[in-house]
Amino acid sequence: MKKVNIKLLSLLLLIAIATTAIAQKEKPKKDNTGTNPINFTYDYRLYWEMQQFKDNGGSLNKRVMEFRAPLGRDLANVLGKTEGFLPNLGSRYQLRLRAYYNTLSINDTNQKTSTTSGIGDFDARFMAIAYANKKWGIAPGLEGFFNTASNDLLGSGSNILAPVVFVGFFNLLGKHSIFAPGYQYQFNVSGKKVSRSVFDIYFVWILAKGKNWLIFNPQPIIDHHNDIAFAQVDVEWGFMIVPKSGISGYIRPGFGIGEHRPFNYNFEVAIKFVWR
Repeated sequence: MKKVNIKLLSLLLLIAIATTAIAQKEKPKKDNTGTNPINFTYDYRLYWEMQQFKDNGGSLNKRVMEFRAPLGRDLANVLGKTEGFLPNLGSRYQLRLRAYYNTLSINDTNQKTSTTSGIGDFDARFMAIAYANKKWGIAPGLEGFFNTASNDLLGSGSNILAPVVFVGFFNLLGKHSIFAPGYQYQFNVSGKKVSRSVFDIYFVWILAKGKNWLIFNPQPIIDHHNDIAFAQVDVEWGFMIVPKSGISGYIRPGFGIGEHRPFNYNFEVAIKFVWR
């Protein structure tokens, strides 16, 4: 019973923070890279990710369609501010939706491969800017993962809720840099048991006057239910294709760490359309 109370308290605390009044003192520079987790813009992404399982166990290919939309008025219009490092920090709230089409290939002990394809689990996230100025900001939210997979092998088998919070520090690691660590706690509301902490250690450097960016993103994960821990590390190189129109792309290789890692390495490639 105590575990349930802790989950509910953490969820209610983040929702309460998300609905507090927003304080904003500076207006940010226009940013169409889509790299700032607390800069809410319209964002449409199409990307493909491949994960290669350890011990030659097979692979998972994900084709993902993602859409992000700011909700509410732009903060610059609300406050009438035009100066500062961060003009126009987006809106007060943001909704993100993601849909998946997955292909799972499993190798058995005789190295025979069986393949399953279909719709994966759908997820949605709501976030809010609780506070932001030219040096730092905080954005809590709530994410839901829904058991919509067309085949049990292609999803988690659970409906999951996940309170999340990001804290962004601007220019801390050099000019046009962002350090935005995040934390998410995932727990099931139905289906298979899930109790998991995900730490998002997120670094980004904007390069060449916004034409390129570099992201370094380790993610330690603690699976409380199974009493295991592992991590994945991704490095992203991004590039603007049509800067004024907010069309960009990126490549994102990564690898798993730890005995209980689900995959050895992964690779992601995407095209993004970011606008206000």
